[in-house]
Amino acid sequence: MIWIAVVVTLALIGGFGFWWMRRRRRQTRLIALVALVNEPVEFDPAVLARLAGKAWGADLGDGETEGTDGFVACAGVVNTIVHQGRMFLINCFPKPYVDNLEDVAEDIADQRIRQLFVEHRAWFSCDALGVDGATGEQEILLWYRRLGKLFGELLDDNCLLIYLPDANALYPINEDTEAALRSENPLAALQATMTVPVIEVSGDDPLMQRAVEKARQSWPDFVAACEAQAGENFAVKAPVTYADNTEFIWIAVTSIEGERVYGELANEPANLGSLKLGSKVSVLVADLNDWCYLDPQGNLKGGFTIEAVQKAAQRPRKQK
Repeated sequence: MIWIAVVVTLALIGGFGFWWMRRRRRQTRLIALVALVNEPVEFDPAVLARLAGKAWGADLGDGETEGTDGFVACAGVVNTIVHQGRMFLINCFPKPYVDNLEDVAEDIADQRIRQLFVEHRAWFSCDALGVDGATGEQEILLWYRRLGKLFGELLDDNCLLIYLPDANALYPINEDTEAALRSENPLAALQATMTVPVIEVSGDDPLMQRAVEKARQSWPDFVAACEAQAGENFAVKAPVTYADNTEFIWIAVTSIEGERVYGELANEPANLGSLKLGSKVSVLVADLNDWCYLDPQGNLKGGFTIEAVQKAAQRPRKQK
């Protein structure tokens, strides 16, 4: 199978929101952070009180007795934290977040996120209670700050994805996630952690064929600009193969020598074995299907397949 990776302005996470409506009431907003995890988790009240207290700089007791700033009460899969008059639910369920896991996964455009979603087997969440349609956005941000700091304490290698129901967004866990959660604006910071999405588009797609043709016809323009260093961030997109999997991936160009281009992977592969962001590779000019760079004025040149992939990703998915 061939995956097409493309730089886009907005994360392509659409088609995921319909199923969480079951958890949302008409008059409320579900302000929550949901962790989709490999294995089920349970929260000991004493540990939860300690971690929440650390996150918020508060005394929440020991899980059995009340502290000066609030308390923790655990009852199986649903746990409650009260802190300075605010109430939080900490849920943990030993099953996937949805019943129809495979069907929901089919509507996730980003192949990397889709695979992580399919792998999850349980979930836990931190929910804000008392939020409704009349709650102001500044108050919502304060809730997210508290949720983010707590979530940062609960996050570990068991977590695959973070889902924000109210924002209708999924975020893979990476090295920047924890800092984003503890930031002053967790939503914006999490968005900034998004890697390049991997979107499946057939090489026979007319949109892709026209884009590739334009890129190859104008290849001399790229070479001329690259050799003259008339700009920056020179990159090409070409197939890189590992085992039976081929990804068309962006490569930051370091040199062009005859019919071969040398560079480093400019985005994280979905499934290329030991290759990762920054790995050194070389590809044939004849195999390239796109190029791009920023001119001295900061304008994007090339990138013909970017628009093609965006349009393809926005098409309605075929009904089974």
